[in-house]
Amino acid sequence: MNTKINSTSRRGFLKGVAVGAGGYALGTLLIHPEEAMGQSIEGYLEKVPMGDRWSAAAGGVIFWQVNFLKTLFAKEGREKYVEYLKKNSPLIGVRGKGFADRFGFTGNDAKSAAAIISATLTVSYGPQHKLEIEATTEKARVKCSNCVFWNAVQAQKINDDLCSVHSQYWWDGFANAINPKLTSTLVKARPLGDSVCEWVIELKA
Repeated sequence: MNTKINSTSRRGFLKGVAVGAGGYALGTLLIHPEEAMGQSIEGYLEKVPMGDRWSAAAGGVIFWQVNFLKTLFAKEGREKYVEYLKKNSPLIGVRGKGFADRFGFTGNDAKSAAAIISATLTVSYGPQHKLEIEATTEKARVKCSNCVFWNAVQAQKINDDLCSVHSQYWWDGFANAINPKLTSTLVKARPLGDSVCEWVIELKA
């Protein structure tokens, strides 16, 4: 599978965003130099509640993720797409553990893992993403009652299953990075016809 094409697309997208933002900033300086140099953004930022800032940033993440996976699926087909996710999603889950460490999230049992993974995911997906947890130290059940990724997929009228394989392997990779004795299994998924997505995290003896 040609992963070089996919990587280049991602870099190109991010480069385009950076160039566009830089061009806008430079244009502002050239057109209105005194106003641009003299005004502060703080007066404007304070008008935007932190939750709205969080939602806006998360929306960009979701937009990119949905379109990246849609393009990957279209280019590679279902079989190679699944192969790609099985290989890479657990590694991305391990990266999630790195973010959790930076945030100061600690714990290594099933209950802690459910909370850590859910919190880390919500940081990326924003406050509209809703996860519910029922847990003991040995076993936890996490249900997603409102998935912003799924909502974005539905808004674009995408019928392909872009997320169930990634959800299985990302969650399992993350759980295993927290504690090698932890496993995570996707037991329900909206793309497979269920009303919610649900994972079971277990601590093996």
